[in-house]
Amino acid sequence: MRKIINFVLLTLVMWFVAACSPSPERQPQVELRIMHTNDLHAYMLGYDYFQQRETDRFGLAHTAALVHQARLEQPNNLLFDNGDTIQGSALGDWAHAQGLEYLQQQRHPVIRAMNYLGYDAAALGNHEFNYGLAYLDATIEGATFPFLLANVFEPDAAVDDWQASRYTPYVIQSHSFVGTDLQRHDIQVGILGLVPPDILRWDRHHLEGRVQARDMVATAQHFVPKMRAEGADLVVVIAHTGLRDYGDYPEGAEQAGLYLAQIEGVDALLLGHQHRQLPGPDYQDMAGVDAKRGFIHGVPAVMGGQYGSHLGVIDLTLKRTDGSWQVVDAASELRQVGPERDELLVALLSEEQAQTLAMLNQPLGATDGAIENFFARVVPSTAVSWVNQAQSWYANTLQQQGELPDFPIISAAAPFRSGFGGPADYTHLAAGPLTLGNIADLYIYPNTLRVIELSGSELRDWLEMSARTFNTIEASKDEWQQLLAPRIPSYNFDMMSGLSYRIDVSQPARFDGEGQQVSDSHRIVELSYLGQPVRAEQRFLLATNNYRVSGGGFFPHATTAPVHYTGQMEVRQIIAAFTREQAKQHGEAIPVQLQQNWQLTLPAGARLEFRSSSLEAAKAKAESHPRLQFIGLDDDGYGRYQYLPE
Repeated sequence: MRKIINFVLLTLVMWFVAACSPSPERQPQVELRIMHTNDLHAYMLGYDYFQQRETDRFGLAHTAALVHQARLEQPNNLLFDNGDTIQGSALGDWAHAQGLEYLQQQRHPVIRAMNYLGYDAAALGNHEFNYGLAYLDATIEGATFPFLLANVFEPDAAVDDWQASRYTPYVIQSHSFVGTDLQRHDIQVGILGLVPPDILRWDRHHLEGRVQARDMVATAQHFVPKMRAEGADLVVVIAHTGLRDYGDYPEGAEQAGLYLAQIEGVDALLLGHQHRQLPGPDYQDMAGVDAKRGFIHGVPAVMGGQYGSHLGVIDLTLKRTDGSWQVVDAASELRQVGPERDELLVALLSEEQAQTLAMLNQPLGATDGAIENFFARVVPSTAVSWVNQAQSWYANTLQQQGELPDFPIISAAAPFRSGFGGPADYTHLAAGPLTLGNIADLYIYPNTLRVIELSGSELRDWLEMSARTFNTIEASKDEWQQLLAPRIPSYNFDMMSGLSYRIDVSQPARFDGEGQQVSDSHRIVELSYLGQPVRAEQRFLLATNNYRVSGGGFFPHATTAPVHYTGQMEVRQIIAAFTREQAKQHGEAIPVQLQQNWQLTLPAGARLEFRSSSLEAAKAKAESHPRLQFIGLDDDGYGRYQYLPE
């Protein structure tokens, strides 16, 4: 009996001790919301500068409405930006045109908008370097929040010197958040910024000899443990990079998100650069990625499209365990913008917007035909022809002035707005007045002109690299074949004026995406200059741009060819000058000339399909072309077209 009494008493004591002790479930928790924007590209106001009309499909003013709502839902919140913020729209162009003096007197309009919204930190993207270091430094100096970049260093830094960062690599911010116990808790949030080291190629003329860049993964592997050791409870990596499964990770990779997520100590990953969506279907077939939930190797991650089309949201639950805060639960989502917008933000930039529109509407001349690129990836287009004519005109002028050697001048250009942003995202400038805004539509990047020297065989390799844009087509195949290869951007399809050639799509591609030869085949056939076959040793001058010569697109010989001209004038300025000159010569109706100097060669019996714009103007263009036929719409609203045999 005594044993039974003792057992009952012992049980009651143990129950009392357990009841008075804090259980894991009763430990306070903190719910924290991380908000994220990426690739804003200076689209602040929900305005389509190409169509010159308001839109509710993108723009930070519309994203801001989502930010305000998300903050109301969860007072414990942080707001970050992923980079590619100050370049890409007409507003960004206008701000840059004002020069450094403008930034010395007032803040950049993009920075003013971000300050107003109360960003907590941001990373630098690759396009931040498009305008040079002095402009970038003056721009970010006006921010009330830190801009971070860990993998860009001073030019003379030793390989193992991690102290010589050009920018602030990371911060550890102390934030006081309200927990589930209604008490405030201080949490140390570490934030790290990364950018593709390819900036050294893409903006070599701005960066060469001024900075060095290192691999993103190696950089994070160094700094993340350091941040933890310095007391970071939570580590957020803002990496201006996307996702690609390389198999064996190559040092210096452009798309490193898949590998950054595998670094121990990373709690949240904020991505960009690729302008895609996560969570969402864009990465549903990639190993290690839960595209539906927005997790990469178990780490919550977001990527919110482009131009502020979506707000990325990561909700974290943190619990204090063994003296430190640990993430015990997480959820990721994207919120798409709608008609609601922040009217105060719109008013904040109203003056800059008015001056931007005035700049865009400066008349240059008037054309007698449309300049469009609806089908520029399958047949010659007036849009690419116009750019090539302008570049050739400028290079010829330099040659006449004795600044270039006396070799034949060839020009290379690619279509930019070619459906990436949706079925209407194509260049279509109707016959009539041509303005600076139209030039920004035609040529959307602030590239500058380069003139390099290439041999005939090297020009052919360049075109072979362009011809990667096509799938290898089989003869006499019953089912439809897709003509265009997936995931190859239109801006890497260079077409050359001054030469004539055919592209035999029955042959496999000669080069891979990194410019390495992978076959002995040739897709470029019947290559000629002035009616004569191009000789392998023949010398030419090629008018191209700084992006290509710096290695953008990995075109063979681009980075090793002799450079005869390095100008600071943007290609857009050259196109504008060419248009003004044409207006002087032709008066009110500048002739729009289509350079029909290349075409595809198809295997017999092939049934070919591709997609392009679904606009009525595109359908009408296809109807007037003997090789094109509209056959319907696809599930995304793009037009489906057939490429007809000769």
